[in-house]
Amino acid sequence: MLIELYVRNFVLIDELRLTFGKGLHVFTGETGAGKSLLFDATRAVLGARVSSQIVQVGADHALIEAVFAVGRNSACVELLEQWGIDYDDVLVVSRTVYTNGRSQCRINGRAATVQMLRQVGQALVEMQDQHESVALVTPVYQRRLLDLYGRHGELLDATASAYLAWQSLVRELAQTQVTERERAQQIDMCRFQIEEIERVGVVAGEDDELREERQRLLAAQKLRGHVDVLANSLDDPRSGAIAQLTIAEQEAAELAERVQEFGQIHELIVAAKIQVEEAAFTVSRYAGRLDVDPIRLTQIEDRLAELRGLTRKYGATAAEIAEYLQRMKMKLAELESHEQRLATLEEQVTVMETQYIEAARRLHDARVETAKRLQVRVNEALHRLQMTDAQCEIAVHWQDSARSEDGMDDIEFLFRANLGQPLLPLQKVASGGELSRTLLAVKVVVADIEQVETLVFDEIDTGVSGDAAQRVAELLRELGSDKQVLCVTHSPQLAAAGHVHFEIHKEVVANATSTRVRQLEERERALEIGRLLGAGVSDETAVRHARALLESFRRGTTIAK
Repeated sequence: MLIELYVRNFVLIDELRLTFGKGLHVFTGETGAGKSLLFDATRAVLGARVSSQIVQVGADHALIEAVFAVGRNSACVELLEQWGIDYDDVLVVSRTVYTNGRSQCRINGRAATVQMLRQVGQALVEMQDQHESVALVTPVYQRRLLDLYGRHGELLDATASAYLAWQSLVRELAQTQVTERERAQQIDMCRFQIEEIERVGVVAGEDDELREERQRLLAAQKLRGHVDVLANSLDDPRSGAIAQLTIAEQEAAELAERVQEFGQIHELIVAAKIQVEEAAFTVSRYAGRLDVDPIRLTQIEDRLAELRGLTRKYGATAAEIAEYLQRMKMKLAELESHEQRLATLEEQVTVMETQYIEAARRLHDARVETAKRLQVRVNEALHRLQMTDAQCEIAVHWQDSARSEDGMDDIEFLFRANLGQPLLPLQKVASGGELSRTLLAVKVVVADIEQVETLVFDEIDTGVSGDAAQRVAELLRELGSDKQVLCVTHSPQLAAAGHVHFEIHKEVVANATSTRVRQLEERERALEIGRLLGAGVSDETAVRHARALLESFRRGTTIAK
């Protein structure tokens, strides 16, 4: 149920905040005052397509925010849980539209898409105007109403599930039904690919292990190169440090025999030579421990090259190639046992088709019974709407060729407005006013079943006057006893029927026009309804008539607690 609507910088609306409750809320005002702007704003915040022209002149953006009580609306709850959006019975939906055409949408503070707003809107609000009454004449809408009234959810699910399973088998059978030449070609291709992969002998994860081993060998090879250079610089017989120190030792020894000071130098050289010899020994021992096998490295490179030849055809990794090999083996087995597979699929298709037809038949039988009950209720409601000679009949025809997830039925609402006329499809015989009243009759009948708490009617009383308008007003007020109903109207009867009355008018301030909305008190309601009756403000007779209308509804329907 809509609790609050906030609108800012939307066409002629500067800023307004309206609160709502249960019951019939009516909106009246002079022609051109902008009565439909409120509903346009509601449509916008619920995902309708809008342009940047809705932004008020001089502003850079328009903002619409709606607050809803979710209640027991399972469709809305399911959407919120699917999207991971937290809620606590209250849902805040907002949309900001900028002058560059960009929109920013939010649901309970979380960023959302326009499509998400649209889905939430369809779960929470049903909006109707005389143009949208055309939906009533479409087969899809008529079928939905019938299934809604009959509570056919489980039957619909069973039928749809059987249909999808049947169609899946039909598609699989079509793919299996290949010519013998195509089958022979596919067998040859499978065998070639299997042989090529098995010749290489791919093992899942092998490529990763080979690359890791190659990396270790390359690192060891590089380290061995440095170690060899170091060892050579130490113990090379000609240029190594040990050879050079040996020469230095010999020269220092000879000099020490002649010059006393060279004795100490000789000792230092001997000590240095001993240290270098120890270093050379340690380096040699370490070099012996380094495992660098150039043959193994070559083997790894060759193996990786083999695998790369397969990855270009069958998968990016050895694991993917191994999976591909298994798929090809399964496909080859299927192709080689083609006749058996074909016979099995044909049998499965027949069985599943039978199950689908049985499910569709159960749904059809339920629809036939529901149609009888629904048409009685709709006709009762039509008679209450001063369409005493009107008759609605719901035809449910079994169509063997019309197979879909929704069953095998052709559902059609037939209608006649006057006695002596034949029953014909609703879209061919009903006028705009008759369509509006028929839609209202249906809404009243299914009101207890629909989870949608908020119904919006934009001038549903167009083309309706006199006693018929009175009946429309009574039925809308009755609908408002269990639901929240918002209605723009020009009808004094409907205005008087409202539990809450808003008046919409224009104001011009500093050469700028704005649309204002205010809730009317009881005395103001009588004056406004008097205006709708066609009288000036000073016409006391019209005001007395308006008070009488208000009093008549006050004694009637009350809001359900």
